[in-house]
Parts: sequence; structure tokens; C-alpha cells
Amino acid sequence: MLSPANGNIEAKVLFVAEAPGRLGADRTGVPLHGDRTGDNFEMLLGNVGWKREQVFITNAILCNPQEDNGNNGTPTPEEIANCSSYLEMVIAMVKPDVVATLGKTALEALDLISPHGIELQSGVARMVPWWDRKLFPLYHPGPRALIHRSVAKQRADFMLLAKQVDPVKGLLERKRPEARPARLAVEQPTALQQAVRAILEMQGKLTFFKLTKLLYLADLQALIALGHTFAGNVYLRQVDGPWLPHLDKELKPMDGFEVRRFFAHKLPMVARGPSPRFGPELDDAVLEILTEVVAKYGGLSNAAIKTTVYQTEPMRHILREERAGKDMRNKPVLYRNKAAGNPEA
Repeated sequence: MLSPANGNIEAKVLFVAEAPGRLGADRTGVPLHGDRTGDNFEMLLGNVGWKREQVFITNAILCNPQEDNGNNGTPTPEEIANCSSYLEMVIAMVKPDVVATLGKTALEALDLISPHGIELQSGVARMVPWWDRKLFPLYHPGPRALIHRSVAKQRADFMLLAKQVDPVKGLLERKRPEARPARLAVEQPTALQQAVRAILEMQGKLTFFKLTKLLYLADLQALIALGHTFAGNVYLRQVDGPWLPHLDKELKPMDGFEVRRFFAHKLPMVARGPSPRFGPELDDAVLEILTEVVAKYGGLSNAAIKTTVYQTEPMRHILREERAGKDMRNKPVLYRNKAAGNPEA
């Protein structure tokens, strides 16, 4: 049965989850609410600045498929088929621009309405045409699904979704990059500011030191994979490795909005801010690189990530030059689209 608990009937984004959870919607009557799955979903929505009342949420299965011991069970093909006509009716009634499936069951349920042939693992976070609208497959935000798709990657998936659709306005047109003013305008944050926000959405909070190293590793990976860094940043040789001399200046306009800065155990920290004014606008390739770098190195300690950075080829070149007696202080490690030791990169 539909109710205001499902969300906005005029929403441009409709989420299809699996089934009411025993401790969630089956108990509260509100889809994706009241259990850990609901908490994760609301966190993912909040990360991109969306609210429940802006979207519509339903389930592929109407009732909770319980196992004999009372725990949540996996819906059978028969249960999915039995509820597919209801799901079709809901989608036709809401008329969303985008249907975002959460998990394998929801994706299979849509295939019964109009065949799409998409596998979750290969089709995740890719916008594809489906039934006169768009389909955007996502992993389920439940605790068990996090084994297959980490929270960091799911945050990045939601950011990709928010790049392409607004829950109120609908599908967004891709805009050509424009020259950016020196001062931050909400509509035109710099590539570095976008990268900082993306990292904070995935990490939550981290030391300022680690932020600089993640940015360096991401820019180096972009230079290797794409032939250019994502923001044209300069990283200078400092005591603690590659350093962004202009990062503090870039963060200041974001203070209190996209970022929050504070000290913990005498270490400068950076965290997600309470009132972000802009959504993600990074290229998909850049966002993918940032996601991979954060997933691989985001859990390292300051000491471990410093070691990782010192093992990169540009820093190895710097260290070789220093062992040869050269003063490499404040020399570029990365400069726009060049790396130390490889000026033609």
C-alpha cells in the first residue's frame, strides 16, 4: 500500500529496494527506515544533499520474506514475479526520470517489467535507457551488501547519480567547463575544491596531512591514466613529502559549508561540512580515480601513507637527487601535467 511514507509522488528519482526489513519498514511502515540498512541509505542521500521527502522509495517485494528463524530471507523468483505488476503500476504512477535499483533483487524485478539484461556487478552506477526513462543500478545499502561494495564506493555511486539527475528538477544537462573565478561561487567550485569534497564524502574526516597525500596520489594516478592531473595542481617538496601550497587558500571559502576544520590530539583535521552548497561536478574518470585511491589508501595511518607516497616514482627521483647532494626543498614533485624526473609526462 502506498502512503506519504514512500516519499514525494512528484519525485524525479524513484528508488526500488528489495523488501521491507524485519527491523526496518516491516516494523516502522517507512521504506528503508528504522534499521542499519535505513541508516546507511539516509547517510548516502545526505552525502549528496538529498532528502527523503524529495525522492520516492518502494520495494520490489511487498512483504518481508522471513526465514524459519524469523530473520530476513532472500526473495524467491516467485515472490519477485508476484509483485512485479504492483511495481510496474507504482513506476507508471510516479513517472520518474530515473529509477535507481538498490541491489540484485530490485534489478531483476525491473527486468520482468521491461527486459534490460543488466548484471549488477558490471552495470553498477551506469545510467542506461529503460522503459522510456533511465535506469541507474546501485548496490543495496544493507550491512551484508557492504562486503561486495564498500561504503566509500557506494558514496561515489550516489555522487555519480547526483551528477546526472536532480530529485526535483529531473535529468541534468551536461555543462561544458567554463573559466572559474578566483573566488568560490557556489555554482563554480574549482576542480581542487570538488576533489576535496569528494574525498570527504568518502572518508568523513581525516587529518589535513592525509588529505594532501590522497590528493597527490590521485593527481599522480590521473597523470598516469589520463595524461594530465585533474586540477593542474603544484606539489612542492616539503619535509613531509609533496605539499599543496595553495590548499589552505582553497579550503577557506569552504569552511563551515563543505568542510569543517578542527584539531584532534594536536593534529589539524578536515571533515565533511554541515551545509554543502554544491554537488559533485567532477568527470566520471576523475571521480573513479579518487574512489580507487581513497578505497586503497584511505584507511592507512599518516606514517603508512607517507611511506606509500615516498615510494612513488616522482618522490624516488627527488630522494635520489637529494642523496646526490642537491637541495630539492620547494622543488616541484608534480607540476601541472609533469612529474619530477619525467618532464615530458
